[in-house]
Amino acid sequence: MDANICRLCPRNCGVDRSIKKGYCSVGENVVAGRAALHYWEEPVLADGRGSGAIFFSGCSLKCVYCQNFALSRGEGKEISVDRLADIFKELEEQGACNIDLVTGSHFIPQIAKALTIYKPRIPVVFNCGGYELTDALKTLEGLVDIYMPDFKYSDKEIAARYSNAPDYPVVAVKAIEEMKRQTGETVVGNDGLMKKGIIVRHLVLPGAVANSKGVMDILSEIIDKEKDYLSVMSQYIPFGDLKNYPEINRRLKPIEYKAVVAHVEKLGFCNVFVQEEQSADSGYVPDFNGQGV
Repeated sequence: MDANICRLCPRNCGVDRSIKKGYCSVGENVVAGRAALHYWEEPVLADGRGSGAIFFSGCSLKCVYCQNFALSRGEGKEISVDRLADIFKELEEQGACNIDLVTGSHFIPQIAKALTIYKPRIPVVFNCGGYELTDALKTLEGLVDIYMPDFKYSDKEIAARYSNAPDYPVVAVKAIEEMKRQTGETVVGNDGLMKKGIIVRHLVLPGAVANSKGVMDILSEIIDKEKDYLSVMSQYIPFGDLKNYPEINRRLKPIEYKAVVAHVEKLGFCNVFVQEEQSADSGYVPDFNGQGV
């Protein structure tokens, strides 16, 4: 098999990314839109110092409602692996609590190489959409300290409609199990910040309470409800081109979010982050203008 053929994600598109772009909308070179301190991650990840967030361009999911829509479609600046390693060091020197690798699944080999060039003394966070191949994740073993995947869908029809990924629920379960195998039990330091473990995020979508409850049911079986962290997000804002998706071309209703949170409480999750209604604000979406790249 040609070593250049890309098999990094469940799309299995088989593209030679040295010649053309894959399903993820990027080629073989790392592309990023921003590398800067980011203050809006979960409190256990970033106190007032912020996470050192690197927002990678492209995405293997390309959700129709993505709040980073242009970035997910490939907009950004190409950088070398050596430059990526330098960015790790620069963010660490700026006082970041961690190195937060945002949507970098399609650059896993390059990220792994950069982390062998320079391994930060602060935790490395792999912040992803949950649609990951376990074989690709194994490349990061020993290099990533904290995994922060989304678990977007329990309903395969919703996964197909919004992300063209009917296999999402099955893939995400396997991915999260691999992440937990690598990180083991959650470790929080004396400073209250997470050093090792997993945080699973879920964005509640308009009109999809049953999907969200199904996600929580699945998670209750595959993560530690007493020790692992769960983040239930209410920050949905209509982004992207939603003319063909009128059912999600609106804000999330408070009653929808409250129904999901109540289900989480019923299931007995202990370490849960919830959001206030004002979290659904476009002001929390950073500018992807190449800062720090």
